[in-house]
Amino acid sequence: MEVGMNKEEAYQLLENNVIDTIHEWQVKLGYTEEMIRIYYNRDSLEHLVKLSLPTILEAKEFLIAWRETVQDHLGKVHLSNNEERFCIGIPAEGTKYVHEQKKGSTFLLNLMEVLKEPTCSIEQILEVFKKRSPNVICEKAVDEEFDYVIYYENDVLDSFRYCFSLGEMGAFYHRFSEYDYQTVR
Repeated sequence: MEVGMNKEEAYQLLENNVIDTIHEWQVKLGYTEEMIRIYYNRDSLEHLVKLSLPTILEAKEFLIAWRETVQDHLGKVHLSNNEERFCIGIPAEGTKYVHEQKKGSTFLLNLMEVLKEPTCSIEQILEVFKKRSPNVICEKAVDEEFDYVIYYENDVLDSFRYCFSLGEMGAFYHRFSEYDYQTVR
C-alpha cells in the first residue's frame, strides 16, 4: 500500500540517498574502489521511500525490485537483512560511479575544510550552507550530544539534518534523515 509515491519515485529516493551517503563517506574518508555497505532499519526505509513497507517481506521485495533499477550504473547490489535491519552492499563499480558523478560537488568538501579549522565557528559553518541557498535553518540542538542542527527549508535541495558539535577538541557533525533525526532525539 502506497503512502504517497509511486514505485519509480520511491526507487529514485532510495538511489539518491545511497549515492549521497556514499559521496559523504568518500569525502570524509577518501575514495577507494571497494564495496560500501549501508544499513537501513525497515521503518527508516519505509519513511525514506514514502511507501508503506509494514513487513520484512514487503521491504525485501521492494529492495529486490529497486536493485534491478540501479544495476546498470551501481552494479550488482548485494542485499541482506537481520530481522528489520537491511544491508545494501554497493560494489566497487558502484562506488566508482558515485565518485565520477559527484566530482564537481563541492558542498561537503567545503564543509570538511571549515570543520578542520581549530577555531571553527557556527557562523563559518553557516556560510558554507548559505553558499548553496540562503534558505537555511539553524537551531540549538535539544539533546546534549550536539550543539546545533542545520538544514534547508527546501528538502529538494538537501533533505538531511546536519547536527554539529563545537568544542575544545574541534568541530564535528553527523548527518541524519529528517525521520531518523526525529526518532533519535
